[in-house]
Amino acid sequence: MLVLVAALLPAALAATPLVVTTTPVPLAPFERDLNGDSVPDQWTRETTAGAITVTKTTGPGGDVARLAYTAGTKGHLCSARVPVSPGATVTLASAVRGEPSLGDVTAIHLHLDGPAGVLHTARRRIDVGDVGWDPVDMRATAPAGTVGARVCVEVQMVKADKPGALLLAPLVLSELRATSRTAELPLKRVVLVSVETFRADHVHASGYPRFTTPTIDGLMAAGTSYDRHWTSAPYTHPSLATLVTGLVPTRLGFVDNIPTIGGELLTAAQLFAKGGYVTAAFNVQYVLSNRYGLNRGFHYYRNHPNDVPAAKITEEVLPFLDEHADDNLFLWLHYFDPHGPYRPPAANRTPFVGDATWSADTTTFKPGSAQEGTPDIPPYVLDPGKTERRHYVAGYDGDINYLDEELGKLVRYIKTKGWAEDTLIVVTADHGESLGEHGRTFCHGSLYETDLHVPMVMWGPGRVPAGGHVTANTNHVDVLPTLLDYAGLPSPSTLQGVSLKGVTTARPSGALPVNIAVVGRGDKLRWAVRDGDTKILVDRDGQLVSAFDLAKDPGELRDVSGTPSKEARTLLKQAQAWLATGAWKPPATREQTLDDEDVARLRALGYVE
Repeated sequence: MLVLVAALLPAALAATPLVVTTTPVPLAPFERDLNGDSVPDQWTRETTAGAITVTKTTGPGGDVARLAYTAGTKGHLCSARVPVSPGATVTLASAVRGEPSLGDVTAIHLHLDGPAGVLHTARRRIDVGDVGWDPVDMRATAPAGTVGARVCVEVQMVKADKPGALLLAPLVLSELRATSRTAELPLKRVVLVSVETFRADHVHASGYPRFTTPTIDGLMAAGTSYDRHWTSAPYTHPSLATLVTGLVPTRLGFVDNIPTIGGELLTAAQLFAKGGYVTAAFNVQYVLSNRYGLNRGFHYYRNHPNDVPAAKITEEVLPFLDEHADDNLFLWLHYFDPHGPYRPPAANRTPFVGDATWSADTTTFKPGSAQEGTPDIPPYVLDPGKTERRHYVAGYDGDINYLDEELGKLVRYIKTKGWAEDTLIVVTADHGESLGEHGRTFCHGSLYETDLHVPMVMWGPGRVPAGGHVTANTNHVDVLPTLLDYAGLPSPSTLQGVSLKGVTTARPSGALPVNIAVVGRGDKLRWAVRDGDTKILVDRDGQLVSAFDLAKDPGELRDVSGTPSKEARTLLKQAQAWLATGAWKPPATREQTLDDEDVARLRALGYVE
């Protein structure tokens, strides 16, 4: 049976050229137990500790399953494998509610299997407790070779001294495909490329002596570079969440890598879909998994574990572009490679070993035990026996060069197909990287320029000025409104950024009065605020913490907050006025718990001890 989703959507969306078809995939009901053994029929139960039982009860809309487990339970229940098609997006919809005594973590796994085993797993961590029903919206595009899908409900007790229980609405499994074929939209393809841990001053065309970025250099020459572009936060999840929602991180409710974005927030994928675009994402990053909510609104979604190389994205996205050559497409690609540990292919690292930059660098560090923020080499970055800074910087630059090489394959493919005139490409990064500056070695998370100043390049022949250099202070909060503007789509009034189309030397009318980035929780919350080359740091209450003149002191080595300039005092007043509006404040949030997998994956990224 085929369901035309457009027929079920609001009239504004149903009128677009977007056609989404869903095909139900029969999955054994989780809320039924025909055999009376507390395990759903056609499901299997495996536990390494404790016990899990399933019974049927009544919830909103009909029957739901009650999943109960004893203190300290670790285990899962898994469905039988059901057939699905390669190339389709497999979606899983449900809702969950925990009972008040619950103090543990649960998860749902959507496994896509090939003949020899699992090809891909999408995981949705569920924070449950004494809260209302929490919707579950999982999606994973089936790679080539997929023959079937399985669903597993996992229980992993954190508070082992208490039993737990949750209510689970019926699990609805479907295949989804989308098309959008019309000549009426001003752009055929909008491609957003974000790169992990990529600082702006390692782009060759921006003055870096090494030839790290021939592809990006070419995009800058044929397009426009935003030379004072900031991320909104020096961590991946809040930065990318701002990139695709147009809201500052604190407005989203978090400044770190733990929480899931709220279901009420509109994403770029939802806005482009509403405008008639097929939406797709191919990414490598744990914090872009189904667990964090940034998958919402995508018709096609491929998320890979950390450290999967950029070539994997190329391998998947080029055939996808061919398959959807006639579709209006919003595409988000996120590459991981420059993130530590820095271990690029030898061919990309070798050119930077023994060159002038290498020979001029005699700095050494010692191995450390902390994951970030110290003068020592973090454990997740350390190459045994290597203490020279130049070894790691060569690896970092090699990772950038490798990523740039794979990006070049995408750009050449678009040109070869004759698609350049109908395509907009934007390249930026989630944040930068400290490479020993300010006592911070091979990490991020600070408000220094090394961590905040990232590349931002826009390329679109006939639409974006060639060789342009925007010197206005710009920010990730402005990227989504800019993409919507070029695509001819309206920006919701709730967005806090503004379109950068046509901007050159000054922030556009309606922009945030200050360029901001944020890090820290509670009393440790700190804002970086910049206008031109004047930069200040203020605390949660808007009090001046530090001040820098970046024209005279680009390395931020001299804090002049003791005798702030007229420009710094003016900027402080602007920042205080904006903070006083409360526009930065989050909605009500609740604490979210980390399970063993969350901790392990975030530790591998250097985000937790």
